[in-house]
Amino acid sequence: MHLKAALSISIISLFFAACTNNGTVKNEPLADTASTTPQIRELETKLSTDPDADSLREGLVQELVLTNQYDKALAQIDQLLKKEPNSPAYLFMKADALEKKADTASAISYYQQAINAAGLFTEAQLRLASLYAETGNQMAVKLCDLLLKEPTALKMRSDILFVKAAYYKKINDAAKATALYNQIIREDYTYLEAYIEKGLIFYDKGQFAEAHKLFERTTNISNQFADGYFWMAKTEEKMNKTQEAIDNYKRSLALDQSITEAKDALKRLGVVK
Repeated sequence: MHLKAALSISIISLFFAACTNNGTVKNEPLADTASTTPQIRELETKLSTDPDADSLREGLVQELVLTNQYDKALAQIDQLLKKEPNSPAYLFMKADALEKKADTASAISYYQQAINAAGLFTEAQLRLASLYAETGNQMAVKLCDLLLKEPTALKMRSDILFVKAAYYKKINDAAKATALYNQIIREDYTYLEAYIEKGLIFYDKGQFAEAHKLFERTTNISNQFADGYFWMAKTEEKMNKTQEAIDNYKRSLALDQSITEAKDALKRLGVVK
């Protein structure tokens, strides 16, 4: 699920100003740097001479998460949590790493701990709701409804509705999911992911022409939206419009080389070997 708002690990900066260091702890050895990036090696070198510099450790965690080294990141977060076990920022940081590691149950637990520690933590509540939605847990709707009443979450309104729609889509209630995607589009026509998810409901029903219209709208709004071209191509294949599909697979790859399905499709269609 791709939320439009930037609910990334960077939000922990909101809490760092309030964090205090309550003593030192024995630091575990840093990880082997043989296969890490220059940024990671630099941070580890600095930490080896200043192991109590929490800001360096926080930066190291972010770099490790960015490079998918989740176990190493979690080890560093645990060092931070030894100093401040009730820090909402560090609890959120651990939940984020666990979520990216695909340890959903543990991520849910730590998002809940971050919320409990902060009292009010809208970003963590939305991330928690998103995980509940992905697992078909009705708690997703309850959390979203609470957030929709929270003034501090107003800037995330479209994302909250998107998560709520994802829950209904997960439990195969297409009518409620579609109604919510329509609401998002009415309120924010640039929310491209809502068009895609609404289009996928039509796609899954075999209504490819309707799906194609929605996918095409995303590329009219933003001609840099790789997913829009990819899904246009998928529907064009289904409608036996092979050349159009090839052209749009190529467009999607020109914008995002990580779309491996587009590469596979071009091989299948005999365009590349």
